[in-house]
Amino acid sequence: MKIPPEWLDAAQTFVIGLTPGAIGSAVGLAHEKGLSWAERFTQLAAGTVVSWFVARALGATVDLNPFVLQGVNFTAGMIAYKSTPRFIAAAADVAGGLPAALRDRFLPRKDPK
Repeated sequence: MKIPPEWLDAAQTFVIGLTPGAIGSAVGLAHEKGLSWAERFTQLAAGTVVSWFVARALGATVDLNPFVLQGVNFTAGMIAYKSTPRFIAAAADVAGGLPAALRDRFLPRKDPK
């Protein structure tokens, strides 16, 4: 089975786009001590994905040199991996309090007697 050249080009473009953020995340993780492999993988993946979206959003709004965008992508990867545990904890707190907040907002309160 021969892989179509368009698929190979798309895969290459995808990998090239993710590489600066992944390297930035890896550099940031190199200085972290005491993390399990699962935590390292999660933070690497989060840093890579967040940096990819940041670079694409910035590239769509501001006309920058591609080399500058790669630098932004790398830097965002270094920063984003560090915020992952705090983001997960904050999201869990919000998700845990959401049912009570919705109940208090939309259901009438009964007066205790």
